[in-house]
Amino acid sequence: MSTGVDDSARRRFDLTMLHAAYGAFRRDMAAMAVAGRVASWGPFTAEMGPFPVDANAWSLFRFHWLAQQAAERRALWTVIRGRVTGGRSAALDAMDVEAVRLVALMDRVDAALEHEDDDILLPLTRDLPAAVEAYLDFKEANVLPLIHENLTPYEWGTYDVEFRQEIGVRGLRVFLPWLLDGASEATCGAVLRLLPPPVRLAYRTRWLPRYRRALRR
Repeated sequence: MSTGVDDSARRRFDLTMLHAAYGAFRRDMAAMAVAGRVASWGPFTAEMGPFPVDANAWSLFRFHWLAQQAAERRALWTVIRGRVTGGRSAALDAMDVEAVRLVALMDRVDAALEHEDDDILLPLTRDLPAAVEAYLDFKEANVLPLIHENLTPYEWGTYDVEFRQEIGVRGLRVFLPWLLDGASEATCGAVLRLLPPPVRLAYRTRWLPRYRRALRR
């Protein structure tokens, strides 16, 4: 079956940033799940705070999740959808259905935080991380390979443009420290090698210290 991409243009694209972002999402969800389990052991204390979800950390997760989803949809999945049929099209459909379910779960977290309702929030610290993990596993196994099979280099390159538009001009100074928070040395090295030296310097000397101070790390 023809995908609409000339064979001479087809190649293996560098998905380093995508995989790093998925790793950051998993990290945040793992922290939420652990906090939820700890909170379920007994009543909250003043030291723990009123809820098992840190509002600042949650805000970073949600913002970057929505930005990632929007950029991927416009630059990647909309293009690929016009070139695939059968099982590949079904994989995109399944991904979309689960993405809608995840937004609904995230909206419930927002509502629970807004109304300070730990009875609603505690089950979500289990359900949302499990759903995010399943979603990312499915996407990595069934959807990301479609990038290599169906996009031209130019089309792949538009993803970075779309994502930068989503996070804004100043968004990189928050995104990069968040992305690499707790990442392995291999991941940090691979991501930083993709960036120009002035950006790497700004990350190490300004953005990372500011991020750590904001989260008290």
